[in-house]
Amino acid sequence: MNICAPTGQKSLILIVDDDAQSRDSLAAFLEQNGYDVATVKDGQEALHFRTLTIPDLILLDVLMPNLDGLATCRALRKESISPRIPIIMLTGLFDAYSVDHAFEAGADDYVTKPIHWAVLRQRIRLHLERRDMEARIRHQATFDPLTDLPNRTLFLDRLQHAISMAVRNQESLALLFVDLDHFKEVNDTLGHAARDELLRQAGIRLKHCVRHSDTLARLGGDEFTIIISNVCQPPEPQIVAEKIRSTLSLPFDLHGRVTSISASIGITLFPTDADSLETLLLNADQAMYQAKNLGRNRYQFFTPP
Repeated sequence: MNICAPTGQKSLILIVDDDAQSRDSLAAFLEQNGYDVATVKDGQEALHFRTLTIPDLILLDVLMPNLDGLATCRALRKESISPRIPIIMLTGLFDAYSVDHAFEAGADDYVTKPIHWAVLRQRIRLHLERRDMEARIRHQATFDPLTDLPNRTLFLDRLQHAISMAVRNQESLALLFVDLDHFKEVNDTLGHAARDELLRQAGIRLKHCVRHSDTLARLGGDEFTIIISNVCQPPEPQIVAEKIRSTLSLPFDLHGRVTSISASIGITLFPTDADSLETLLLNADQAMYQAKNLGRNRYQFFTPP
């Protein structure tokens, strides 16, 4: 296995071919065209590589010993993330049977050997452009355009996944509803531009209050939600809530106009307070309104009525 150090900007292409000369020729061609390159000599190494790194595109030889290209392609497509990786089959076989089987296995394209380098270059470019476009579409569909946080759709999906994992691993999770106090007054007195800037800055501050493994989302308006997975000790969500109160209490500079806000936070626990997604959401929302009714700028754990 050979990996050229990725720059962080170039697309990474994985070459899977049992022939060393073919690997070297392909690697040299791709590097000349500005790509980062990784090479492996068989399907097993390709599957192992995928557990460590996600390439942007895979060039996969069909005829290989042990695990051939078709079997490797099928195995990659069974993985949850691999269907998003373009796979171009490389082979000297060009009969209809071989072509049909390559696409049935999950290939996105098929280039015959000896390779026409200009054709390969254009095929790679087109597939990478399509992959980038699809990624942008997925991002726009699941992330809030103002704060770049997960939106309601992605939040609900992650909450359901978090609940499923908590049940499987016999763990607890916490759900926090965060509502900005007096947000309407900011909108009414400073205008829409200041309102949007406040939400954007609040989202940035909230990111620093949670772990990378937690989910912070914007549901809409001035409402944010946080999923804290694998809660080992009851104080954990309380600590996060205190961080949120502290960071949001600092003044906001909204295009030269300084304002201050606070937050009301509702906290509910799974499975202690609820055993379903719908009930968990209702409990967190109710706890948040309890915090508002008690004077705002505080957090409140859910308590049954």
